[in-house]
Amino acid sequence: MTRILRWAVLGFALAMSAASAPALAQGGRAEVKIDHTAKAVLKTDLRMGDFRALSGDKEVQETAAKLRAVVANDLLLSGLFRVGGAGFKPEELPFSWTIDATVEATAGGGPVTVNLNLLTWPDRQLVLTKRYRPGTEQVRTTAHHFADEVVRAAVGGEGIALTRMAFSRGAGNRRDIFVVDYDGEGLLRLTANRTLNLCPDWSPDGTRLAFTSYRGGQQGLYFLETATGQVKQILAMEGLNLGADWSPDGKELLISLSKGGDPEIYRITPEGKIIKRLTVSPAIEISPSWAPNGRELVFTSDSSGTPQLYMIDREGAGKRRVTFEGKYNDSAALSPSGEWLVYATREDVVTQIIVMRPGGEERRVVTDVSWRNCEDPSWAPDGRHLVFASDRTGVSKLYVYDVVEGGFRQLTFGNDPDITPAWSH
Repeated sequence: MTRILRWAVLGFALAMSAASAPALAQGGRAEVKIDHTAKAVLKTDLRMGDFRALSGDKEVQETAAKLRAVVANDLLLSGLFRVGGAGFKPEELPFSWTIDATVEATAGGGPVTVNLNLLTWPDRQLVLTKRYRPGTEQVRTTAHHFADEVVRAAVGGEGIALTRMAFSRGAGNRRDIFVVDYDGEGLLRLTANRTLNLCPDWSPDGTRLAFTSYRGGQQGLYFLETATGQVKQILAMEGLNLGADWSPDGKELLISLSKGGDPEIYRITPEGKIIKRLTVSPAIEISPSWAPNGRELVFTSDSSGTPQLYMIDREGAGKRRVTFEGKYNDSAALSPSGEWLVYATREDVVTQIIVMRPGGEERRVVTDVSWRNCEDPSWAPDGRHLVFASDRTGVSKLYVYDVVEGGFRQLTFGNDPDITPAWSH
């Protein structure tokens, strides 16, 4: 959540009834140039070969063209490949791999049949083959699935092409939860209840989104079933019910509650039962986030006089301060491997994104003052990419950062502010 909004919401309350109904979102898309210097990184060279349409049927030809474009884009966005071949620059590289495909109409009608193949180059030894029968609306998903299979087969990593971001869009007292594919396509609004909906967080299996909402007339924690859009209230205690974070095993959540006075960090079950209070302090303690091992967590506390980051274990013991620089530090998250910590810091007039080791080593300022305010970072499951919100264009939008190369790309567009992104697992 944005710095100002996060602290203002501690005492904020609304009194309005609401209903939820999924609806498609519409919005403009204008490209914004982002200047940056990318690092030279060793990549695998892959050739995009022929994606042959085996008939003159328009659907077959369009499917072949779309598959080729989306697979190539997925591999480029992974940061792991240089992609070349006819229609791609450079056309010639010292290729190690090639991808070929055929698309044909199915006898008797129905979805087309797609065969996608990964082969070594130039000796063309078949390494991976997949057959799909996607409907018109499933072509992009098919391409994403195959791209992730290529990542596993060619470089031994986990792809992110099938991941999505959840986030809050809107202004004032009306913000809804949206999702968008990792490449900026497939924008979908999940709530439409004319109130404030914030801080979505994906369950590890992707079946549920936890989020904070005022849809019941007061701030509460809600779950949204991603398959059906059904929304259920989990917790709505007096005061703050903010910033839930799923545990790595999906069996519990962290949340900041102020039912006893000042906001404190609690562990709760998915049914809303309190397991344990983890902090006891007259300070404001918010923004809890699990470590990937499930044994520790990082959170924000102003017990030192300014908001700083601290870590404790899952029983509330072993509290230690993590940050000592910056006037305001918040929205911390550990990478999936636990090797890196990302957070937002305010040192002078703007809020910037910081990446460092959990012990404070190798501290790196990711964004500069030209980005204006940058907040709410969230890790991709590959541990290489981050999504965060920035108002560099005058309105808060989401951007993706490659931690290895140092490159950025804009993810969301339009005139409405986008905040509190969460990358799916």
